[in-house]
Amino acid sequence: MKLIIPSILLILFSVKLYAQCDIESSSITNPGEYSVASITESDGVRNGPDYYGCTIYYPNSIGEKHVSIIIVPGYLSYETSISEWGPFFASHGIVTMTVGTNSIFDYPATRASALLDGLISLKEENTRANSPLNGKLNTNKVALGGWSMGGGGAQIAATLDPSIKAIIALTPWLDPLFLTDSQLDHSVPVLILSGQLDLIAAPAFHANEHYELTPESTPKLLFEIAGAGHNVANGPTGGDGEVGVMALSWLQEYLIENNCYCPILLETPLTASNYTTNILCEVVTVDEQQEIECTEGWSIISTYINPENQNFTEFIAPVLSELVIAKNNEGNAYLPDWDFNGIGDLTIGQAYLIKMQNSATLSVQGELISADQNPISLNEGWNLVGYLKTEVSSSDETFSNLVESENVAIIKDYIGNALLPEWNFNGLGDLLPGRGYQIKVYNNTELQY
Repeated sequence: MKLIIPSILLILFSVKLYAQCDIESSSITNPGEYSVASITESDGVRNGPDYYGCTIYYPNSIGEKHVSIIIVPGYLSYETSISEWGPFFASHGIVTMTVGTNSIFDYPATRASALLDGLISLKEENTRANSPLNGKLNTNKVALGGWSMGGGGAQIAATLDPSIKAIIALTPWLDPLFLTDSQLDHSVPVLILSGQLDLIAAPAFHANEHYELTPESTPKLLFEIAGAGHNVANGPTGGDGEVGVMALSWLQEYLIENNCYCPILLETPLTASNYTTNILCEVVTVDEQQEIECTEGWSIISTYINPENQNFTEFIAPVLSELVIAKNNEGNAYLPDWDFNGIGDLTIGQAYLIKMQNSATLSVQGELISADQNPISLNEGWNLVGYLKTEVSSSDETFSNLVESENVAIIKDYIGNALLPEWNFNGLGDLLPGRGYQIKVYNNTELQY
């Protein structure tokens, strides 16, 4: 067993935060979060007949079932030519097996056989008694990859085994004189990486053709690296690190099925001279949750969450057994004993006056409301106003524009603590998430948080 400690750091393109998944491109570093070890046939790994030698790189983690990828090199090349991918993927939690070929002169179809034979050996590690991967592999989630003729072989293997979850073709080569649709007729999501100045697998005759001949119903992406040659994708540092970023993001999306990485794949890398894809990203939303304390007796509540079901009956359901009555700004009431909903749906920015028999906690789940994008209309007279911020804030600061306009008579909470501009008095203090406030204005206006 060998301990692999890579020290190269990827040069990453601009940092971006996507959707609500908290995934940043800067999180894709080399190495990743895991330390990495490796085993070979001398450690007991099966010696498959259709390949020559292998190394399995795996993350040192406890209690996890890991997905995996198998990678094969190209013509006239040995396993070491693609070895940098092993510790990179493994440090991000993906078990990586690199295999050599029985002959460095093997053509793509034979390299496809090497990959599929490697798959047999890798799956056996999940049950081999002395394997450090015993019981730690998700054998239903395996990807294949290859460089040059190995990249061509990986695509052929996808046509032979549709259970493969993803393909990464690294400057792939398939004989253009004999290239047929059947060699690329598969449904496995395929990432094709190519070099603009590749003289061995020129994109016009290889990568571009592979992309075009892959069915349109198959998720596919072509990333050509500007000014690069045939070796640009031998490891994750190619294209100023963007090769590694895209390869890992592809496996996250289609092998691990973590669609938080999908938007990264739609961002054209800085080093791309050609970037083409047919994939679409679902909008990723992660529900936010707010806990609102509804106190015994009368109080005023509001929420900074926009729930999927905005009907007031559904909104108030978690505390329904303790609720006596609820009213909105217009005086329309919700009467639980009568199963009567005169309020209808929630209104963003509005607060609600409620009476409780006993204190209870109201849990609200849904999309976070953007306070600065939702100004609240205030009508002349009294208004029940919701608090849309997620953090405590000073009432002096929050209501400063209203006070300076001399358009507000009083602002108070449900206890009666008040802000009185004409008296230069503020007994209101801080504004609290989950609370609502009564505001009396002289003329129609807007409150902008």
